[in-house]
Amino acid sequence: MSGLDRLLELPRLPRAGSKVGFLGHHASLTRDGIHAIDQLLKRSEWDIVRLFSPEHGFFGTSAAGEPVANSLHPVWGLPVHSLYGEHRSPLPEWLTGLDLMVIDLQDLGVRCYTYASTLLLMMRACARAGVSVIVLDRSTPLAGIVDGPELDPACQSFVGMIDLPLVFGLGQGDLAHFLNMHDSECRKLDVQIFRDSETTASEAEWVPPSPAIVSPLSAQLYPVTVWCEAIPEVDVNRGGPTSFMEWTMPDFPPALLDAPPSFTGMIGEPVERHIELKAWRGLQFRITHLREYRPLQNALILLCALRDHLGAERLFDNHEARPEFFDKLMGGSSVRHQLQKGESAETICRKWRTSLPTTKSQ
Repeated sequence: MSGLDRLLELPRLPRAGSKVGFLGHHASLTRDGIHAIDQLLKRSEWDIVRLFSPEHGFFGTSAAGEPVANSLHPVWGLPVHSLYGEHRSPLPEWLTGLDLMVIDLQDLGVRCYTYASTLLLMMRACARAGVSVIVLDRSTPLAGIVDGPELDPACQSFVGMIDLPLVFGLGQGDLAHFLNMHDSECRKLDVQIFRDSETTASEAEWVPPSPAIVSPLSAQLYPVTVWCEAIPEVDVNRGGPTSFMEWTMPDFPPALLDAPPSFTGMIGEPVERHIELKAWRGLQFRITHLREYRPLQNALILLCALRDHLGAERLFDNHEARPEFFDKLMGGSSVRHQLQKGESAETICRKWRTSLPTTKSQ
């Protein structure tokens, strides 16, 4: 049961009669596959007046990084305010007259996946406007996995706003609880959390929260392969059946195909695909021991191996590379600098935290 299912179990919704805004998307579904808004409109206990959408839009069809305009929902006739267009934080007038904001987003528990930033900015805006918040939790396939560097304030951006390890393994319910305890603005907020009753998301129940996160395994491997965003000569079969589960290049080192690196809780197996009549070779990844899985450590093992065979300039200094965006995704420049200096993955990862402060909601 998701947080939404738990909310709908109640004989009476909290704060009945409230004027409500809803931040969600196409994955805001009950266990029976019915959208939250359909169920809430049917109950008629809240006056739902506005919708809000994250990156990829309310219908989850917009591409990564594609601006989304405000719109009118074609079925419910409600205004949809985009938080991935001209504005990333809701304007004060968008919250005027609201008593309550309900948030239901399927998240990954990865800092650079922008739904975490959208949650933070909405919570801060609601705190300023005096609007209470209900967060409906959904389990993440990365639940309980903590790995990667914390945020360097100098690299703060929309793909990194919260000072937690890059993979923090929390659904939005526990993340909201963390922000309510630790963020100076969010502490002022009245937050109620309906937690998910599961710890993992199954293949059968999965609704892709964005076009390229096609399965739970795709979500789990996303922090290993997301660096394609900054190293454009990498293909991860984005949107295909193995989206974000593989890493191919036109000149992937043959030695790494013959003897793939030794990863933690994961293996890489040779794969070949043809893009524009050219053979792209690389590795397709599979998690073997989820309890031991360290996605960021594995990403660094892969990047170090490619650096050692192709040279650091091949990753960061060619004309298509985006080293500054690599730093934003990583949440700091030190990892890239260490890679360029030739340091090992073990050295780079040594100081990363592998636990979080207590975040459990009541």
